Amino acid sequence: MSAGFVLPTLIGVALIALMGRVEWRLRPGLSIPLLTAAMVAASGVVTLIVTATALGFLLGPARSSALVEWCRAIPLHHEVAPVVGTIALIALFITTFRCGRIMLARWQAVHSVRRSGRLEIVESKRCFAYAVPTRVGCVVVSTGLLAPLSTDERRAVFAHERAHLRLGHHRYLLAVELSQAVLPFLKPLGAQVRHATERVADEAAASVVADRHVVARAISAVALAPGFGAVPSLGGGSVTRRVDALLWPHRELTAPAPVVAAAFAGVFAITAAVGVQLHHFASLVDHLCHGVV
Repeated sequence: MSAGFVLPTLIGVALIALMGRVEWRLRPGLSIPLLTAAMVAASGVVTLIVTATALGFLLGPARSSALVEWCRAIPLHHEVAPVVGTIALIALFITTFRCGRIMLARWQAVHSVRRSGRLEIVESKRCFAYAVPTRVGCVVVSTGLLAPLSTDERRAVFAHERAHLRLGHHRYLLAVELSQAVLPFLKPLGAQVRHATERVADEAAASVVADRHVVARAISAVALAPGFGAVPSLGGGSVTRRVDALLWPHRELTAPAPVVAAAFAGVFAITAAVGVQLHHFASLVDHLCHGVV
């Protein structure tokens, strides 16, 4: 495989890896689409190059003469080395399997509450609340969470989860989960996206109940509860930081303009790299079709 084929990928993924080592502290509404786009771009370009390599390996021995023509459009050798091709196939299988499990879990979550309307209360001593993107949007809450809460705190919980559904946070979280399945080292960025979605929902709940202390008490009730992956949950993100941001909003740090500009530049670089690989991949598909005929 030539350096020209993998270099855009290596540069782009390296930039995203560096972005993940920085706590960006962007405004939540900005960091959600920005960081999600960075993760999708990085995982997308890696998936693209692995798929192209696997196809080149599988079809190389049978169509070696056609591969010579493909090399004019795609910087691959006439044949992909067996070691490289085998690694690409294994990576593609593992990635497909991991992404399939995520999609299955998402489908099961939606299917489990499909007939429950907009609210489902689960008999459980555990404290949890999460939003499931069914056709009408369903909020699932445990009795263990509701029991110790006041009326206003319960309103805050429902408002929080309804905000997740209204703003489409489940789509961002699904993209984050799939991106992490492809590139596990993107988890730090994924954690920042989850935290940002929770902060946005916290502020939405605070505007509904008109009392930031009520929201802070409600989310403190699930401080030890785990997150629910691609489904928005009340216990997601850093509960401590969320409570601090609600009680002392003037202390919440936000990134200066140069940092935001750097983040946009990183996403732009990744997008450009994806564009290069898409051009190559489109050429590969075109030659594959002609080769089959």
